[in-house]
Amino acid sequence: MDGNGKSVVSQLDFEQILENILDAVVILQEDNIIFANQAANELFSNDVQASLDGLSIALFIRPEDLTLLHENIRQNMYKDPDHPITSMSIIPENGNPKPVEIAVSTLYDDLQTPLVQLTLRDISSRKAAERSMMQSEKLSVIGKLSAGILHEVRNPLTSIKGFLQLLQKEPVLNKEYVNIIMGEVEQIERIANELLYFTRPNAERFVTQDLLTIAKETLFLFETQAAKKNVKLEVQTNGGPHQINGDKTQLKQVFVNLIKNAIEANSENGKVTVVLSRAGRQEQVFIKDRGHGIPKDILGKLGKSFFTTKESGTGLGLMITYTIIRNHNGKIQVESKENDGTCFTLTFPCAG
Repeated sequence: MDGNGKSVVSQLDFEQILENILDAVVILQEDNIIFANQAANELFSNDVQASLDGLSIALFIRPEDLTLLHENIRQNMYKDPDHPITSMSIIPENGNPKPVEIAVSTLYDDLQTPLVQLTLRDISSRKAAERSMMQSEKLSVIGKLSAGILHEVRNPLTSIKGFLQLLQKEPVLNKEYVNIIMGEVEQIERIANELLYFTRPNAERFVTQDLLTIAKETLFLFETQAAKKNVKLEVQTNGGPHQINGDKTQLKQVFVNLIKNAIEANSENGKVTVVLSRAGRQEQVFIKDRGHGIPKDILGKLGKSFFTTKESGTGLGLMITYTIIRNHNGKIQVESKENDGTCFTLTFPCAG
């Protein structure tokens, strides 16, 4: 404190402090940028000497992300000042989209006019590392499912072979046999397409996704594995559309990881239920099993780096699941009772 009772920090030039921060910082009045530090100039325009003053933040954010940002600003101003960090993409001038994390805080000028400070961090390198881990985990899951997948393909191949042998003996073409063969070929094609879509590395693409479709496609992959354990798979919905903005491959990986764990947790004659529900402006997914449950001392460790309860596990599955949900601005909660099953609850902002 100085002789006048004012802290030394309060006398420093506010803008100078912000200029020396490595993260990008912009201050908005409504949607207009009234201040941007050098890091922000470089992030938005690839030029530290550029000036963003007077430009609208809407020029650099996709409409669906802008809606989410406005909601977070409203939450910060009027409801929850500790609203979590939001993931979205910034579209620089003459550049490719950059993934960022944005923290929102509220400021007031001398006239008590509300201003919004956005602190943005470029997470491109982290995203690249996450994509590599996700691809590794996907291939690991497919490897573990390979026996069931081969069984799914072998059954229709056996039918095709049998009906082709019958056709060889028929004096005229039997269209009924041909229709059966075509049905079996389409089944093989469906299995192959599901696997190819799930395993191939995709550039992240956030568009409107239907959670019911993703849930059904994922359960299809596990039909054989579930049948071997006599575990029933079920999906329930309240009938309305269940749409969120997201990347289909990543969302499917979340469903695959959690449903796989749920099947493994069940004993014989168990059940895995996926419930889709809409609550206000949020979509919720409940993935329930009737397994042995998770001890309380372990619940808090789920999703941590490389934590696993399986002898041959790596911990990557749940870690990646938590990461994907966070990247979709979602939340995950776990409730479990020993010997009474576990329920994972996923919450996402609704599309639009």
